[in-house]
Amino acid sequence: MLVTSSGRFSIVSNGQHPLRAAVEDWRGRVTPTPEAAWQDTELRAVQAETQAELLAAQADAGADILDPGYVPVYDEWFQMARVVTDLEVAAPLRYLDTNTYYHHWVLNRVPTRQAESPIVSAYRHSASHTDRPVKPALFGPYTIWTYADRQGEGDSPEAFAALVDMWAADAAALAAAGARYIQIEESVVLRPKHRADFPLVAQAIERIADAAAGATIIVHLACGEIGDLLQPFLAIPGLGGLGLDFTDAYRDPNLAALAGWHGDAILQAGIADARSIRVETEAELHETLTAITSAAPAATCWAAPSTALLHLPRHAAFEKLARLASAAHRFGDNGA
Repeated sequence: MLVTSSGRFSIVSNGQHPLRAAVEDWRGRVTPTPEAAWQDTELRAVQAETQAELLAAQADAGADILDPGYVPVYDEWFQMARVVTDLEVAAPLRYLDTNTYYHHWVLNRVPTRQAESPIVSAYRHSASHTDRPVKPALFGPYTIWTYADRQGEGDSPEAFAALVDMWAADAAALAAAGARYIQIEESVVLRPKHRADFPLVAQAIERIADAAAGATIIVHLACGEIGDLLQPFLAIPGLGGLGLDFTDAYRDPNLAALAGWHGDAILQAGIADARSIRVETEAELHETLTAITSAAPAATCWAAPSTALLHLPRHAAFEKLARLASAAHRFGDNGA
């Protein structure tokens, strides 16, 4: 069974890393803005070195499909804001119930894309440093929309459509650069107060998939129960895969929902708990994979962490990824 990462990683080991030091140096030299981060050649050089480091670490752990290893300054939402006009970047907000904070956007007008986002150039850099498939992971437009402060024209159907167009343009650029898989993170739609907005997510995914001809679009949904949204998701035209969380409280409900799985979409099965430092045993991972593949075809199932391993100490993140790879690559041996 193939193994994939499901987002970016922690870089700090024992409180230190060259990129952390470079960011602190950059903050002392300039007023921190998305544009200043992009223009700083020293900072970008260390980011590129970190990408190569994280790519190698994933490969050493046994992952088959790699995250680009791109580590933005502060967070992805902050860094992407550089390429969007009519936009302000506001204070960090806590994402879901994780310990990670992201700079949310302030939308007062309909935004426009003035250039490709940093993840596109990051993908090109990573793809040139490995012969394994690289799967860029982007927060989806609905997630950005949900967390944004929206006023006036910025809180209109036209503004949301403009966000979707930006994501479609980046997906098209990624596909043109050779990306075979693109992950879109829209976990927030599984929250009870957002489930009624599923049509917005479906609209966005269909538009993105249509733009990214040749790439497989995988929607990742962590930290939640898919429930009655499974069939609507599987019905989205162009959807290539769905990532579900099979850890902790979500394991049994999502296993129950798999009874309705059909079609040939990839199931990106989140079986390594990215929110717990404990490393699962191979027996535990095999048990969950056995339950999953009793409902979904093993041939189209990938093993993955439940969400980005960013939330764990670096050593724990890669220990988990290595154990996951060992278990998934041996799955099926000796009747497992």
